[in-house]
Amino acid sequence: MYEIAKYLLEFVIVFLIVYVSYYLLNLKKLKKYNRDKAPVGIKYLVNKYNIDIVKIGYKRVFKKLLFCDSLIISLLFIITIFIDNIYLRLLVAFILSIPLFVGVYHLVAMYYKKESEI
Repeated sequence: MYEIAKYLLEFVIVFLIVYVSYYLLNLKKLKKYNRDKAPVGIKYLVNKYNIDIVKIGYKRVFKKLLFCDSLIISLLFIITIFIDNIYLRLLVAFILSIPLFVGVYHLVAMYYKKESEI
């Protein structure tokens, strides 16, 4: 039980550090929606799922993706914490990062698709 609490606390700490640092570094740059200067995550949603960012709200989508990215990075940290070899840990994190990002971004896109239909 102690180990589970320890890993849960590490997850929360990593999540908060990543979220706050992303928030402070990227929110200052956040201005009006510009298709050319948009972050990669927003470009991915627009190109793949045809999400109307202007209609939904650029800051709202940006903050949701910021939360999702922080969650993914924290999950990768907790999943790979059991691997002692650093090279193997990096390899596993790299292999797991692509399906995690694609899956979570798909869920976010489906959420916004349903919301825009209502």
